Amino acid sequence: MKKIALISRDSLVNYALNHLISQHKELQIKHVLAGIDESKIKKLKAKGQIDLVIVCISSGKGDSLELLSQLRGIAPRVPVLLVSNNEDQHFLLNFMRCGCKGYLDKYASEADLVNAIETVCAGHLYLPEPLQRSLKAEHTPLPHEQLSKREFQVFLKFIQRKTIATVARELNVTAGAVSVFRSRVLKKLNIKSNADFIFYALQYHLLTLPDIELHPVAS
Repeated sequence: MKKIALISRDSLVNYALNHLISQHKELQIKHVLAGIDESKIKKLKAKGQIDLVIVCISSGKGDSLELLSQLRGIAPRVPVLLVSNNEDQHFLLNFMRCGCKGYLDKYASEADLVNAIETVCAGHLYLPEPLQRSLKAEHTPLPHEQLSKREFQVFLKFIQRKTIATVARELNVTAGAVSVFRSRVLKKLNIKSNADFIFYALQYHLLTLPDIELHPVAS
């Protein structure tokens, strides 16, 4: 039996996935979590309690940077299937680069869901063909993909324009440690200032500019 951890804050989605998966005796959702708890997932994996993590996110990108940061910690140890209604290729590619092994649209069929679970659990990618081609076309890792786990976390915090004190508190480290990690990130990404973090993030589609509604100018 394949044991699944479901990470989702959407109770309706949780109910639907539980219902669909319960129809298959070889699959079972063993744990439902509101967010990625890296230490808990590692312990469950070590005890043989998880074979797959399903992460559900909405089309909005509000918490996607935090998810990217957390995925780096669990993806090497357990297969991750992303379920989302966001079809933006750059958005999805960022998750694949952080270790997700599959992507499933929220409007997929039950057969697609089971197929995706079985494919990812078997160690294979489950991606739409265009996304597979884009992933395979990028042979050289992007600069931010070569950051250490902690450097990547600090990098994403600065993308969100958080202060050193705030980053230190959220990562439970000293402000001095954050400054050291920041310096390493600046060097590895070949950038010089906090403003450059934003430009870099926009360049590699880690952030998008908000939509601006244009109004006609009165004559």
